[in-house]
Amino acid sequence: MDTNNANTLFGLPAYDVKSEDVHQCYNDTCAIKSQEILMNASGFNVTEEELRFEAIQNGWYAPGVGTPMEDVGKLMEAHGMDVRQQIHGSIFNLVGELSKGHPVIVGVDSGELWHPGVDETFEDIIKGPCADHALIVGGIEFNDDFTGGTVNLIDPGTGDFGVAYDLDAFEDAWNDSDNFMVAVAS
Repeated sequence: MDTNNANTLFGLPAYDVKSEDVHQCYNDTCAIKSQEILMNASGFNVTEEELRFEAIQNGWYAPGVGTPMEDVGKLMEAHGMDVRQQIHGSIFNLVGELSKGHPVIVGVDSGELWHPGVDETFEDIIKGPCADHALIVGGIEFNDDFTGGTVNLIDPGTGDFGVAYDLDAFEDAWNDSDNFMVAVAS
């Protein structure tokens, strides 16, 4: 197969910048902040604090606990955005959504991205899969031969905008949520 002229970037390229506009205000509002970022990018004018209050009122978020996976996307949906949840997603599903211009929030094990190593491997063995974080997949960039690549993430936990992670490392962290994703149709 000739891949010389194949598109290898889907979505945004890596920027690897920090931004307080991306960083969440509370330790457990990653899903709320991710939704705020996507809502504001779609023309809404909402704050994390407003959305946090709305999520508390609707039972979609508990302070000190966070947002249950099944409630990720409900804030956007309540404001009229077309949201689609999926479990058992794949890189191909992500590429499909990104190639349509649809932003995607995913669930991951943050430790596997932020502090990879033996401790995270043992955590998976002892505790099993443990997704504890939501963030936005901004883009995926494959190597020229499509044997690997990077995933460019917008991470409210770190304030990173467009930070590139190895595709395999991302998939390992994403697997801990059973490959949960929330796509937003434009």
